[in-house]
Amino acid sequence: MNAGNLIDFFNQFASEAKCAEFIAQQRWGNEIICPKCGVVGIKAYKLASGRLKCAECRKPFTVRMGTIFEDSMIPLQKWLLAIYLCTSLKKGISSIQLARYLNVTQKTSWFMLQRIRYVFESGTFEKLKDAVEMDEAYIGGKDNNKHATKRTKYLTGKGAQGFGSKNSKTPVVGMVERGGSLHAVVTSDTGSATLMGLVRKHIDIDATVYTDEHMPYRTLPKIGYKHESVNHGVKEFVNGMASTNTAESFWSHLKRGINGIYHHVSPKHLQKYCDEYSYRWNTREMNDGERFEEWFANFNGKRLTYKTLTKKA
Repeated sequence: MNAGNLIDFFNQFASEAKCAEFIAQQRWGNEIICPKCGVVGIKAYKLASGRLKCAECRKPFTVRMGTIFEDSMIPLQKWLLAIYLCTSLKKGISSIQLARYLNVTQKTSWFMLQRIRYVFESGTFEKLKDAVEMDEAYIGGKDNNKHATKRTKYLTGKGAQGFGSKNSKTPVVGMVERGGSLHAVVTSDTGSATLMGLVRKHIDIDATVYTDEHMPYRTLPKIGYKHESVNHGVKEFVNGMASTNTAESFWSHLKRGINGIYHHVSPKHLQKYCDEYSYRWNTREMNDGERFEEWFANFNGKRLTYKTLTKKA
């Protein structure tokens, strides 16, 4: 994609046919895969309706089938604009603002953004290596600002730390390779069992893990990891190579985005927002057009229905 601004974008995607052609190229390249029968490299016939027809199973299909676009009445041009804005705007875009841009309802734009965020969940991360910073953040409003009936009875420890905590904020654990990728994972607590499970899953055993003074991190050497820390409690932010400044910069960006753009994010959907911000962080060296195209690397086979999205956890 050559789009460097919105004028370039609309020139490139001036019609529904151009949008469909772009999506087909991103999805299949030179070998079309039938979403109905799964045969690779099929010959597809174009019908008068604009749909394609598989030469193997003889069934019609479209570029939308098997993706977040399936069964959507929203034109592809509006979909692509929403994806471009969501991937290029540094702090994201609210559903109300997107609804104005696309001339759709706020409910529709919210559902579109949630489906776009669903694609950010790649689930195929390589383990972080070398120097890795690990830190926690706690997302949510202060209990003092809530109505009395919504406040928790007891507040204990650091945010939602441990199993006995009564704090209503939602913990997010961040792991970032210096000069590399970042993983942000929403958790139920920040106890030792939870943190060490994330370490084993996301961090290479040969990496050096830098943390703050949070007690559960003292378990790291016991499970085979090199560990160094800083003590934020006594205003120590750098200790030799040890610091969590890279992770802290991401938390600053995430919190400013949530507070300034979205204002409120429920714990149920928080992981999708973390995936959105992580995606823009991990593609920060790309320009807007490259980041837009990179989104399509993971969209095939992803479909999210409104019923699934809104069902109770």
